[in-house]
Formats: sequence, C-alpha cells, structure tokens
Amino acid sequence: MKREEIQRAVKEVVLHVFENMYFMFPEVIAEDEPVPSFPESCFKAGVAVKNGSEMLMLYGSEQLVVDITKNLLGADQPFAETDLIDVFKETANVIAGNLMTRLGLDSSVALDVPVAERLQPCSELRPAPGAQEVMFDFEGQLLKVAVVTSDR
Repeated sequence: MKREEIQRAVKEVVLHVFENMYFMFPEVIAEDEPVPSFPESCFKAGVAVKNGSEMLMLYGSEQLVVDITKNLLGADQPFAETDLIDVFKETANVIAGNLMTRLGLDSSVALDVPVAERLQPCSELRPAPGAQEVMFDFEGQLLKVAVVTSDR
C-alpha cells in the first residue's frame, strides 16, 4: 500500500473519530509545517496487527488525553491515571479498527489488544525513521498517529 494512501486514510479516520466520538475538531499539521514543541508528559497507545508486522501508535499530550476523557465520559473532574490510560487505549482501538475498514483490509486481518502508558519525557514523539506519521493539532495540544512496520 502506498504511503500517500495510508496517510490520507489516517487523516480521514482521525478526523471522523474525533468529530463524532469526542466532539473535537483537530487540524492536520502539514509535513512541511514546523511541528510545535512537545510536552514533557504525554501518553502512548498502540495496537498491533495480529500475525503481521504493522502497529498503529498514538502519542498524545497529557492535556489532550484529559480532554478526550472529559468529552467521552461527560464529566469535568480530575480523572485517575487508569481512566486516562483506558480511554486513550480505546481511542487507539477505535482508530485502528476504522483504519482497517477504510483501507479495505480483508477479514483475515485482526487487531491485537491495545496497550497504553504515560511517557515522560516524550522523546518518542520525534519522527521515527520509516514510520508513516501524521500530526494533528487540537488548539495547541498534539496527537501523533504513526503506522509502524517492524521486523518480527
């Protein structure tokens, strides 16, 4: 599958999921635009393709994950770390599932159980060699979506 096709699909899926599930309206950061500075604290979530070498990775600033959780749970309160991790894990799972459908992958392709954790510092947000990445800006909060192929 071509790089442009995957990036276009990622953009469409992320915009759709965030607008319809979280009532949030991100803007895509173009590849030639400077990327805003990364936060000190962020979250990472990943969903691997079973029996494949691909993995969908999401990296989001801490405030973005708090906002996602607030919008999903409909509450404006402090959230436990486990709530933030669970919501970000589910976000990765929904995006990965929608991406598989959007790319027209056959039914033999299945997703593994998503994982998530807090990162500090967020050095993994810097561009990864060979990954197909798309960055999104949510009014100053960042989300990076990367489709990574590894050698298993």
